Amino acid sequence: MTDRAVLIKEIDKLSPKYYGEVYDFVGYLQRKKQIDQEADTAAYKAMAADTEREQEAHEWCNAYFGPVSKL
Repeated sequence: MTDRAVLIKEIDKLSPKYYGEVYDFVGYLQRKKQIDQEADTAAYKAMAADTEREQEAHEWCNAYFGPVSKL
C-alpha cells in the first residue's frame, strides 16, 4: 500500500490543472467504498437471516467444541 505522504507528494508534483481530476477520482473512490459497504451489510443481513444455515453452524460448533449457548 502506498503511504499517504507519498501520495500527497505525487499530487503536489502535478500541474494544478489536474487537481479537479484528482478530486473527482477521490469522489469516485468514496462512492465505491460506500457501495462496497452497503453490499457487505446486505450480505451479512442475508446470512444472519438464513436460520437453517445458522442452525447448521451452531450444530457444527457443538460437535467440535462442545455445547455453546445461542446469542
